[in-house]
Amino acid sequence: MTHTIQVCIRCNFTKTAEEKDGKRGGAELYERLMKKFAAWPLRDRFAVEQTRCMGACGTACVVAFQAPGKVSWVFGSLNPRFAIASLLEFAEKYYADAKGMVAYADRPPDMAAGLLARLHPVGSAPSKAAAVAAGLEPGGDCGT
Repeated sequence: MTHTIQVCIRCNFTKTAEEKDGKRGGAELYERLMKKFAAWPLRDRFAVEQTRCMGACGTACVVAFQAPGKVSWVFGSLNPRFAIASLLEFAEKYYADAKGMVAYADRPPDMAAGLLARLHPVGSAPSKAAAVAAGLEPGGDCGT
């Protein structure tokens, strides 16, 4: 397992409700993910880890994708009852790219809308020219 999906199990269910049916949103998201994960073809390539806080409490639910030498991604505002298919779709695209880059247009809509951070691998020098050439970024800085 070289890839990791981290799920904050302490996330509120929504921005205004900590729990639904006695369960925090992050815990429900983790449970639902693990049910689908068991039959997912890439389950041997990913670990799913619980974490107790990612510091993005205002954007519940929060999930991160990490792998050595790849870009790390952090997403929020994910609905724990409906985001599982999107999480696994993003994970497949993340796994398939050697650098972990997934273009905006290739991300599931709820993932594209919920992006909180894209972190380059430690020690790497991100190349703006390479990102523009790959169509991952527009010609200017961050959306300009």
